[in-house]
Amino acid sequence: PNFSTRNQEQKNAPGRAGERIRPFGTPTGRRASLVKKNGAAYGQLKSGPKVLTVFRVYAHLMVMYACSLGCTMLGLGGILLGAHGLALIEPSIEIAFGVISIIYGPLLYYWESSTEGKPISDTFPLRAVIWLLSGGALCTSFALITVGVALICAAIIDMIGFHQGEEWIEPRKPRKKPGPEPSLIMKWAAYWEKEYNKGKKFWFCVIYFIGNLAAFIVTAITWWKAVDELPEDKKLSYWAPFAKAFGAVIDINSSLILLPVCRTMLRMMYNVATLGETCFSYVLRELFEWVPLDHNHMLHKALAKITLFGVLGHTLMHFINYSIAPEPSLARFGIWPFISGMILLIIMMFIYCGGFDAVKRKTFEIFWYSHHLFIPYFILILVHGKGGLNPNFWKYFLLPGILYIIERILRVVRSKNEVRLMSVLYMEPKLLSLEFDKKSAFPSGFKEGQYLFINCPVIKKYEWHPFTISSPPQRDTFTLHIQTQGPKSWTLSVKNYLLTYLTGKKGGKIFRLKSRGPDGVMRPGRVLGPSGENLFLIDGPHSAPTQHMTEYTHCMVCGAGIGLTPVAACVESVVYHRWKFSTGIAYPTHAHFAWVVSYRDIKAYRWFISRLKEVQDAVVNMRVKNAAAMSSKTFRFYIYVTSAPKDVTEEKAFAGLEAELKGDPMFWGLPAPEAKLDKVDTAKANFSKMDLYKAVLCPAKERTLGDITIYSGRPKWDDRFNDLARMHPNESIGVMFCGNKFIAHDLKAACAKHTTGRMRFTLHKENF
Repeated sequence: PNFSTRNQEQKNAPGRAGERIRPFGTPTGRRASLVKKNGAAYGQLKSGPKVLTVFRVYAHLMVMYACSLGCTMLGLGGILLGAHGLALIEPSIEIAFGVISIIYGPLLYYWESSTEGKPISDTFPLRAVIWLLSGGALCTSFALITVGVALICAAIIDMIGFHQGEEWIEPRKPRKKPGPEPSLIMKWAAYWEKEYNKGKKFWFCVIYFIGNLAAFIVTAITWWKAVDELPEDKKLSYWAPFAKAFGAVIDINSSLILLPVCRTMLRMMYNVATLGETCFSYVLRELFEWVPLDHNHMLHKALAKITLFGVLGHTLMHFINYSIAPEPSLARFGIWPFISGMILLIIMMFIYCGGFDAVKRKTFEIFWYSHHLFIPYFILILVHGKGGLNPNFWKYFLLPGILYIIERILRVVRSKNEVRLMSVLYMEPKLLSLEFDKKSAFPSGFKEGQYLFINCPVIKKYEWHPFTISSPPQRDTFTLHIQTQGPKSWTLSVKNYLLTYLTGKKGGKIFRLKSRGPDGVMRPGRVLGPSGENLFLIDGPHSAPTQHMTEYTHCMVCGAGIGLTPVAACVESVVYHRWKFSTGIAYPTHAHFAWVVSYRDIKAYRWFISRLKEVQDAVVNMRVKNAAAMSSKTFRFYIYVTSAPKDVTEEKAFAGLEAELKGDPMFWGLPAPEAKLDKVDTAKANFSKMDLYKAVLCPAKERTLGDITIYSGRPKWDDRFNDLARMHPNESIGVMFCGNKFIAHDLKAACAKHTTGRMRFTLHKENF
């Protein structure tokens, strides 16, 4: 996993990190030669070369969802147009095309969904050719032109992936829980009981639904009356009011969809909400309990789904209206709304299918660039109307549009800051640590667990990648820990650029950068690279759920996989700063941390194991020096090692470990700056870094070293929450989580189950 990236890099793919990609099928022919040629570079995967792109998955999702749905819905439109003699071709042929399209849609979906995970032709792009031919045939029908163009686009994208020798990627299957499947009613009841404050968000959803329904009804009634008043020769059908009502739903939700991505506004609100116990902070916290702005990605997706529902209804109603009253419809609206509507449907296909996890988590670039089609989308929807003007959309768009334009301007302004890169550390296996000057990047500072977007102009000028800050906010510098990936990946390109062009050397060592100022004096850090361009541009910081840690005296911060970095930032902030320099009640006073790590990824986290040992030393030292103050504080750290081999033994786990330690001076990375400040330590933990590392490499069912407990297997959250309730009865405990959605769901259920009376568990989560 890429320690600090958020949804941007996946293992074995460029610009992606996280979990292993499993190719579909075993390659032969041309792909087999790729395996033979590049096997060593790719790691000798048994089933073929590592995937470099996911264009074929992108095309597959377009066909399985967008094209299959379009064939079914627009096929009905073709039948209606043909039945009323409004086709550009022979009406009977139009009807036949409509019938075939209605049948073809479900067949497309069934075929694409049933063939996932199975071998495909590797010598000829048969699917792309079928899509291309069927799309060309459908383009002869006026009603089916849109879906025909969509199939042609999908075919072209699939051919691009085929040309690159790309393998299919199996979508990640949801983990099924044992036992009988609960009923739909039970699922809904469980969903809204997961958190004690979920009821407020539920009522917000109800109110929002009523608002959309009211807009739908008012628009439909208004247009119904308008149709009634039209003369017979200009009268529209009574389907037109419903088309306009669905259009109102589109206008509202397409406008509001911009608010959840106004990251600067959300960060400012988040910062104030987590600032302390002020009146304004309480008001904003209450707002976040009602409106899911702290789940901005989920809100963004929900608004997108409502918009899609409105688009489907709007399109179908207009087709029915046009088939009944063609001449009045053309006289009333003109041909432009039909043309712009078709283009908007194609744009939505690119945007929506680029947002699927199977694409986004594997190749972030496809998601990034496809989502920037929102620019022509909003331009077209503004002019989607008679005479090139949508008479209503601008009213809803005005405020969100202005806020988003301000957001983009602020991003550009922030990205122009001359960020000083202080040091570069490369350590095996494939870990790149970048240290930046905090003042030059974030003049106002940042908070625990926040993330940023980073750009390397020399590598890709317009490509920005999100990373979590892995250091506490109290330092003068901040760090990013990045796992470099395979060939052509953004992270590998950055590593090669820094280690080769900046220093002229490669290897596992640290490079402390310096530059000469205008006065000729050498200063730490460097802004410009050899080409005269900025080494890096940074946009941030942006809000994260770990900020809520400062609202509670009792908390548990959890991380899984790439969610480790906010945990690292929080644990160092609490121990080195909040506890060491606070007087009275600290926020938090009782800190519990949990880390879920896959066994295969342990070696990539040596830097954190070293940091965790230093934190434990600091806690032990404070307990000796200031026993009275530390007696009221709690520190616990739980490590869960998953997917450990059943036959793992100390002999296998520790083989070559000592030689590796001696041969790599950066085996542990760099110590925390705070770990070197106290020169008169009187106590340390009674175990070493290597003891902790070995305990994780060869995990027992349960083993405790100081305040750190290592478990083998998945977390048993009920046990953990029972312990918290026993240690801190009748308290409000904040649970912060960063990681995959499956663990997030388990934590939701645990928070709901163990929240009773005055004992409250509140979950703040972010899914990667």
